[in-house]
Amino acid sequence: MKTKWISAILACIMIVSLTACANEGPGKTPDESTKDTTEAQTTENVTTEETTEPAAELAFNEDLLSDIGLTYPQLVEKRGEKVDTVGGEGVDFYFENGYGAYSWGYEDLDYGRELAYGESFPIPRDENNQFIPEKIPTPKQDIPCWNISQIDAKDFFLNASFPFNISNIENIKGVEDCSYADEGLFYNYYNYCSGFSYNGLRIIIDHNDKEQLEADARITVYKPFGNN
Repeated sequence: MKTKWISAILACIMIVSLTACANEGPGKTPDESTKDTTEAQTTENVTTEETTEPAAELAFNEDLLSDIGLTYPQLVEKRGEKVDTVGGEGVDFYFENGYGAYSWGYEDLDYGRELAYGESFPIPRDENNQFIPEKIPTPKQDIPCWNISQIDAKDFFLNASFPFNISNIENIKGVEDCSYADEGLFYNYYNYCSGFSYNGLRIIIDHNDKEQLEADARITVYKPFGNN
């Protein structure tokens, strides 16, 4: 009887030992299993950090800037047909896919004939002496556009997260001659005017916050006289 009890006890011990080994897995201790999991997680984290791309740097819309110096026919080909015309100190033309107001002087328009010396520019007007936009002559075919205004900041800057500090513009390669937050210039519905030069162009920014540039700030790009 005693021998049967001893055999039963030994059998139980063997079963318990086999079960424990099966749970741990062949050839591994609990510490080794934990170590493998930790190493796998660490490797995954390192891989993720190495494949993260840096944020793109602030830049200008070079496609927009390339419009400076194009003639009216070239702009129609690139930006689509004219959709509006506005007269002021000069004449502004708006295109289907343009970025703002493309400006020419009255002397640049094609009136269909040579004007006599001292003759006033024959701009079509209505009974209230207002320009008739659809009748204003288009620019002469060989006269380039050297001025684009009414450009939204969101269209002018690439990789921008608005608002951003206006001094960040200095970090763009090629920018020089920066001036910030001059008061009382240009459009009176903006509080400040800032400017800088870039690749032979002058860029003027009209904005309301002294230090931060919002997406709706307005920009003018022109080629200074004498730099043609």
